[in-house]
Amino acid sequence: MIYYIIPTIIIIVSLAVLLFLVIKKFPKLATINIESIPQERESKVKNRIMLDRLYRKFVSLKKIIASIFRPITEAIISGFSGFYQTIINLERKADQNNRPLKSVEVKQEINDILLEAEKLYSQNELNKAEENYIKVINLDPKNFAAYEGLVAVYKANRDYKKARETSKYCIKLLNKDASATDEKHRLASCYADLGEIYQLEDKIKLALTNSNKAIELEPSNPRFLDFLLKISIMLKNKELALKTFKALKEADPENQKLEEIKEEINNLPT
Repeated sequence: MIYYIIPTIIIIVSLAVLLFLVIKKFPKLATINIESIPQERESKVKNRIMLDRLYRKFVSLKKIIASIFRPITEAIISGFSGFYQTIINLERKADQNNRPLKSVEVKQEINDILLEAEKLYSQNELNKAEENYIKVINLDPKNFAAYEGLVAVYKANRDYKKARETSKYCIKLLNKDASATDEKHRLASCYADLGEIYQLEDKIKLALTNSNKAIELEPSNPRFLDFLLKISIMLKNKELALKTFKALKEADPENQKLEEIKEEINNLPT
């Protein structure tokens, strides 16, 4: 195919140059006043005949060349079209191989990574667990189970700053839409987590503030009540301790530590 293309290009370029020269001469010949040039009068008719003959020959040659090279041109166009279609097919195939995961596939992948992260956490592989929780957040930036997992990892590592900032970010996300029951529960858990972190940092008043926020959202949650009771005893706030103890007893009457806690409260100064 390449052996036909090069001669074809040369011929087409040559014809184009020839046509350009002929067309370029026509305006100049038309503007010359032949009658005013004595030596040109005799050759006037002869020149016109020569130009007409040259033009007719050019037209005839153009038709002949077109008929000769039409099959070659069509073959080139056909070959290029086939090549172009092959490229398109390859691109489509690549797009299919690199297509985004469907939502069902993403959810399954997230669940698998979360399970692996929880397993690693239970085995005290905290750094690897952290990596997996971060992978989940990259796939789903609003996956609160992953944030809760990170908080647990940071608390276990005693990296309270990261734990605190993660809890605060989780609260910020949830505060934008906490109308659903599940969202309220997660928000309450985040406040409780933040309260526990502040307690570990010996910031008891901040721990109390966040514990109260958790209780406001879920007044009968035994975990939250137990923590609030712990904080009230640390602050030696007997009135708050008694009130919280009563709520805890109603929410979790089977709690084996109730009697021990009640005795501890009774020992608080009035």
